[in-house]
Amino acid sequence: MEREMPDNSVVVNLNQFERSRRAQISAETLSVLHGCRDLLIEGATRVLTRQTEAMENTLLAMADRSPLMETRNTYYGAQGILNKRANELLSACKDVYCQNFGDFALNREKPGGGDLLELSLVDDQDFEITLVIDKATSRLRFNCAEELVALDARIAHLLGRSDLAENDNPLGPRALCEAMFEGITRMELEQDIRIVLLNQFDLVLTTELAHIYQSINHHLIDRGILPDLKVGAKNRVQTHAVSATQHGAPSAGTGPALPGQGGQTGGDMFRLFEQLAHGSGATTSAYAGWTGGIGGTGGTAGGPVGFSLLDSLSQLQSGTLTLPGGGLFELPVLEATNVSNVLRHLQQSPVMQAASPLDAVLVDAVAMLFDVVFDETTIPDRLKAQIARLQIPVLKAAMLDRNFFSQTNHPVRRMLDAIATLAVHLPDSETGNTRLEAISQVIGRVLDSFEQDIAVFESAAVELEALGAILEETLEETADVSLQTDIAQIKQDERAELAPVIVHDFINRALKDQQAGDAIREFLRRDWAQLLTQDYVSEGEQGAHFNSHVETMRELVWSVQPKADMDARLMLVRILPGLLKRLREGTAEIDLPQKLCDRFFATLVILHANAVRPNSQPVPLPEAMPEEIEVLATTPEAPITAEAIAAEPVVPELEDEFTQRASALGKGDWVEFHYDDGTFRWARLGWVSSIKNTYLFSDQDGMNSFSISLHRLADKLRRGEAVLVERKSITESAFGKLMNLFRQKLGNA
Repeated sequence: MEREMPDNSVVVNLNQFERSRRAQISAETLSVLHGCRDLLIEGATRVLTRQTEAMENTLLAMADRSPLMETRNTYYGAQGILNKRANELLSACKDVYCQNFGDFALNREKPGGGDLLELSLVDDQDFEITLVIDKATSRLRFNCAEELVALDARIAHLLGRSDLAENDNPLGPRALCEAMFEGITRMELEQDIRIVLLNQFDLVLTTELAHIYQSINHHLIDRGILPDLKVGAKNRVQTHAVSATQHGAPSAGTGPALPGQGGQTGGDMFRLFEQLAHGSGATTSAYAGWTGGIGGTGGTAGGPVGFSLLDSLSQLQSGTLTLPGGGLFELPVLEATNVSNVLRHLQQSPVMQAASPLDAVLVDAVAMLFDVVFDETTIPDRLKAQIARLQIPVLKAAMLDRNFFSQTNHPVRRMLDAIATLAVHLPDSETGNTRLEAISQVIGRVLDSFEQDIAVFESAAVELEALGAILEETLEETADVSLQTDIAQIKQDERAELAPVIVHDFINRALKDQQAGDAIREFLRRDWAQLLTQDYVSEGEQGAHFNSHVETMRELVWSVQPKADMDARLMLVRILPGLLKRLREGTAEIDLPQKLCDRFFATLVILHANAVRPNSQPVPLPEAMPEEIEVLATTPEAPITAEAIAAEPVVPELEDEFTQRASALGKGDWVEFHYDDGTFRWARLGWVSSIKNTYLFSDQDGMNSFSISLHRLADKLRRGEAVLVERKSITESAFGKLMNLFRQKLGNA
């Protein structure tokens, strides 16, 4: 059974820490995704625009047939929206879809609080909306089933996933229906009208969406995304991964085992000991032969009267044991750096004359337990030396309370596990020495006070677990503060890599289907793009400056459109002073050459004049002078370039069990990195980039940090240069090995 973790535990159970993380997204991948996005939303809005009149007629017919006034009014209201505000409505749907798609592509969290698309047990309206969207999604998916099988597989491949749930595809019907409903919601309409409009959109798209998905699949095939994929092949990668696991894929990590999860090693362990001691083909003398002789007595209980093994252990715990014949016996002294299994010396001593066959087996079992712990190369020797001091008390506890072998939460085992957990908090520094001294004091109190009351170990376990919790909390606070600068730099570097694609996409969307003219298009793509790039790299897509300059760009494009009515002309007069002011401030920020700046604003005056007199002969634009052309030719289009976080060798981007192990890591997990000189160090995961899957680790003090990509980390795991620190009990792991060893010996006896 799995041990219940305390609420204040600092240990993370990886079985309970399941989350999928996307593979890193490159600028090329993002560009392909944007192309798919445009094919879907442009195709869908084009179909809906073409069918607007047909939807109006349908709604009028439905209103005529409806016997209820309220229902008729709903249909009439929806028809009126399509008649007067169809362009605004479809534009809102398009904007929402593009925003949601960007959130998905860049792995941004959706804003909380206003999501009406999740099932609510309180609000009936929300429940009705959920049902409507579910119904619309199911209808579209049913009619596009074949196309979506291929599309889901290709998008999963593009995102670096082995599989993609049907509602997780950003191009899928669910994402489209949610975006359309949210766009309709932005029109501030009554809920019944919103539902009617969504149903109409869904009915129109039902017959057309499959063709759009076919075009997206062809778009991906042309770019080499699973060109040979056949329908029904989407699960091949996943099936292969499962097959690999079933045929002996390595388990996650071989590093130091920490307390946490761990099933029962077996309630049969003690019965196994009894079989070894008393039967099943294994005689007492035979057992003595492979335990090291047990004093040459065969382990009989016929030692001198009054000389018991348990009493002897109590004397050895304090120091020297006086033998019945007057001789003295003592175990080797354990120094601060001495890691020795003194129980092996005990097995060869006269003390074992008082041991029964079963006691002899128990001594050997506990000795083997410490052998396993001492063989753990990743526990520091100075911590092993502290654990070594507990050998006699642990043996006494095992003889007094034989639940020690079957209960994973036994106080003695909890104490040993808590000590092992503290290994990650013992850097080779003054701080680590201070913490080691605190552990030594707890162990000293156990040695001084333990006679026969197991509660001594309980209090020691609680104290050590509390120490671990404090150290983990302190480390997390320190790392969170020290990593902020690195996190900010990594985010900025990642944005710098993606900026050209993001900015290009915003400019294209602003210019799409607009009569902006070559001068405006050239200005935006050559000059204003520099400003948007600076903003995006500095603060991201949600930044105030970026959004302000995007809005200025949209106003600029609108301002040069023909203004056929008086309201539009008055609007231009109102916004023009502020628009010109923001344009001048923006050109100053990018140090646009004065000649280019003067020429642009002179051209803008003419464009605005032409915009308010669309029926008259437009004023011709000025031609560029030779010196201006020279300036244009030497003006850089992309002054900002991404700088690499760290020069990393190219590694294969494989999707195997090592990639899955790396992807499963979460904040607070530990990895052991090995180096060519034979040294290693432990590093704690403090942060993972949501865009490029850059992992940021800190050392045991939380002060020094380094970053590594997902595939680079997976490659290190593959090569054995990194090992995941297992989150399970060190004693549970040891007892699992003990069971196998004793079963082998029983079979050979």
